Amino acid sequence: MFRALEAHLAQVGSGLKGLTRRRRLTLVRELKAHLLDEAEARGIESEAAMAAMLAEKEHPSLLAEELALSEGQDANHRGGTALAAGMIIGLATGGHLWFEGWRWYICLAFATAQGLAVGAGYFWVRRHWLRLNPWSRTAVAVLITSLLSIPLGFTTHHGFRPTRLLYGAFTGYLLERHSQERPIWQTLLEPVVFTALMFILEAGVLGRIRFQWWKVPLELSFNATILLSVMLATRFKRLLAERRVLTPQQQQG
Repeated sequence: MFRALEAHLAQVGSGLKGLTRRRRLTLVRELKAHLLDEAEARGIESEAAMAAMLAEKEHPSLLAEELALSEGQDANHRGGTALAAGMIIGLATGGHLWFEGWRWYICLAFATAQGLAVGAGYFWVRRHWLRLNPWSRTAVAVLITSLLSIPLGFTTHHGFRPTRLLYGAFTGYLLERHSQERPIWQTLLEPVVFTALMFILEAGVLGRIRFQWWKVPLELSFNATILLSVMLATRFKRLLAERRVLTPQQQQG
């Protein structure tokens, strides 16, 4: 390792004070790999040649400032796209309840909890479990969205209803599973299976409601709305991410 490069990277790292230690190490490691690749391409083998190459670069403090600024822009972009995608889910589910005739404040509370807490919350934290295998990611997504959906339990006329959390868990399951293309038969089957599960729990196990056939289409249509909103939100977020990646840096901001 070149001493000049080590000193350069140390200065850059010390300038990234606003970031977490893990993120600083990642950025410095990526910068190191980039500079070593450039040095190899230029045939640099001596300390003097490395020092000359680094002298052509921006001052470490300026480079650190640019990296930190870019990191902040990335965080703002992630937050904005997560919020926008979550709003799609919230508006769809809250709007569906409105058309069914629910009170406006219940619709608003459900839309807010489902869209912001579950939808936006999922999109914001998902990057932390991307290294897991598909089924582990799905399990973590269901667990996290179940916790995030606790406010959904209060969107009733009769206090806290724990089964409301299942809508959040179902949303998390769909969000994770539909992050990749799915066979159409699985997509069509998902709301049907979840609808059956809800009636088994509510009517059969807990006895909260009396099973009536005319309620099945209402519940099925609501769960299908969750599915469609998840698919739309996922595609919308992917589109925003692709546009940001493909936009030249000088055109951003």
